[in-house]
Amino acid sequence: MPRLRHIWNESPPVLRALGAQALTFLVLVALSRLFPALRSLPAWVWLLGQGGGAAALGAYWGLGLWWRGFQLFLPFALAWQAMHAVSPWFYPVALLLLLLIFGGGLLTRVPLYNSNRAAWEALLDLLPEGQSMKMVDLGAGLGGPLRFLAERRPEARFLGVEASPLVWFLAWLRTRAVAANCRMRLGSLWNEDLGTYDVVYAFLSPAPMPELGRKALAEMAPGTLLVSHTFPIPDLTPDQTIPLPGRPGACLLIYRVGGVCPTRGLPQPLP
Repeated sequence: MPRLRHIWNESPPVLRALGAQALTFLVLVALSRLFPALRSLPAWVWLLGQGGGAAALGAYWGLGLWWRGFQLFLPFALAWQAMHAVSPWFYPVALLLLLLIFGGGLLTRVPLYNSNRAAWEALLDLLPEGQSMKMVDLGAGLGGPLRFLAERRPEARFLGVEASPLVWFLAWLRTRAVAANCRMRLGSLWNEDLGTYDVVYAFLSPAPMPELGRKALAEMAPGTLLVSHTFPIPDLTPDQTIPLPGRPGACLLIYRVGGVCPTRGLPQPLP
């Protein structure tokens, strides 16, 4: 049973979200049959029960805050749609927008997270001034950290990898001002060779961290830094943890891969 739960908790978030809605719906149907008096409750109570139950179940299954909010809102949105005439173009356009924004996350099990300025400044302290080095942001989102770092470390080179097309395009626009030393690539982070980078940064989710750890150990050079925002890599102990303000538990986890390499000038973790 624990093994099945582990497999389910590592499944794509969209699958867990649909499962939570389906299971909550079946529970509400069963309650309405067991207790007929409940059928006289106002419709909004049933909608709240559907959304709230799905959100709670989603939280139990490890879904993030954005997904829990979506679970709560979905029944009300569907009820509104059922009571109003909607253009036949609405559904394909809505589906296209969802795929453009979240399509990459459906496959990589990585939602769209945005780090705060404190995280950017902590990253900046890991990159010594005047040193020619390369850094990649895996799952770069809207490109905020990359632009911030590229402006302050013009001698370094930065790459952002993003799988969701619209998010990538917005990040590309955002980083045009620092295009001389920063670029964005549309694609999967799993296709990026980490062996050419001095610093690898990732703000992903718990699901892909075991695989990221294996990839980093196999590809990254000795002495390089793997920096994970908030989510630890199983079976690896970070060399340093930098707490961050904002959401509970937020921090930068700094892993030095394979010890120190004396032939490369590399950033050192903060003392």
